[in-house]
Amino acid sequence: MRASASAGHQTAARDSLTTSRASVQALLEAAVDGIISIDERGIIQTINPAAERLFGYNAEELVGRNVGILMPPPYCDEHDQYLARYLATGQKRIIGIGREVVGRRKDGSTFPMELSVAEARWGNRRAFVGIIRDITERKRAEEALRQTNASLESAVAELKAKNAEIRAMTQQLWQAAKLASVGELAASIAHELNNPLATISLRIESVLSRTPADDPRRRALEIIDQEVRRMSRLVANLLDFSRRGEEQISTVDTRRELAEAVELVAHHLRKRQIQVVQELTPGTPDIFADRQKLRQVFLNLLTNASDAMPQGGTLTLRTAPTTMDDGRPAVLIEFSDTGIGIPAANLPRIMEPFFTTKEEGKGTGLGLAICRRVIQEHQGTITITSTEGVGTTVTLRLPVRSDANVAPIRNSVVAPDSTKAP
Repeated sequence: MRASASAGHQTAARDSLTTSRASVQALLEAAVDGIISIDERGIIQTINPAAERLFGYNAEELVGRNVGILMPPPYCDEHDQYLARYLATGQKRIIGIGREVVGRRKDGSTFPMELSVAEARWGNRRAFVGIIRDITERKRAEEALRQTNASLESAVAELKAKNAEIRAMTQQLWQAAKLASVGELAASIAHELNNPLATISLRIESVLSRTPADDPRRRALEIIDQEVRRMSRLVANLLDFSRRGEEQISTVDTRRELAEAVELVAHHLRKRQIQVVQELTPGTPDIFADRQKLRQVFLNLLTNASDAMPQGGTLTLRTAPTTMDDGRPAVLIEFSDTGIGIPAANLPRIMEPFFTTKEEGKGTGLGLAICRRVIQEHQGTITITSTEGVGTTVTLRLPVRSDANVAPIRNSVVAPDSTKAP
């Protein structure tokens, strides 16, 4: 009876083991992820159909071979070292942790995969089971998402740049509208103010001519005369800034115009003890320009340089052939002084209308704005560099050809001697 019972238990155990093995085999074959088991030496023991499809091998080709065959360098070279280190120290790199690695197919191609490794023991024997999932599509989706994010970031940056451009254009339009309003205001007040100011000025001059120098009332009259003159200059500057009269275009020798402008203010410069150095390069080409407007620019810049050197100094004038940024031939004109300089914080605003660093009553803030407008009308550029305590340099560049700097002006208004220009 006991032998019969023991045999029955053994038969049941074998049947149970057979059933378990069949169940495990069914699970291995049904699994969508690749499953590979290896021994302590890294030799492949089993491989399921999903792993066969994933790597392009059949089981017969892999069982008994080192698992490194399924890894590209440097993973295949390092795997045995990892395994030996784990067996010796218990230090885990992948086992029980899982990580993203790269697999190698039979044809040599590689693919990203997610690998999870578990350890199993049968008595004194150890085995390692790896579960492999191909994440190629996930990586593609991540890369597509990354590219989409990069595109969105680029689009956002471009949108921000467009918004900044729109704000700048809006600011320019607002400035243009403001200047147009100033022009209308200047035109309307010119008649209303000029005539009374002229009358007051004449009367003050008449009274001053009959007032002795030692008369205590003379100082008050002189102050009135000074303020009337200042108001007259302000009205004149407003009109100059807002007025856009018909240009009188002709060929202009910038060297001669500079020399004549210096002569006009020579007395004032000598009085300020300002030495003028003229470095006017021979061969500087003539340009097409409105002579009167250009002279106004020169006089404004000479006056500004003089005001910047109240204790005297050196003013260097230069002319030379040059080119515009686009390569067109041009003339360079420089006004370089050794004056007090302009604070760096004020440089970006120095040519804005009504902005001035001069003392109250000594500047209207329109001189440089007028200069910039005239130079821009001639398709040129004006730049200002300055260092406090060292001096300031104003650089003008004006195109040479008539079609470059006075394109809006019809050829019929160009003076007959314009053929002398290059």
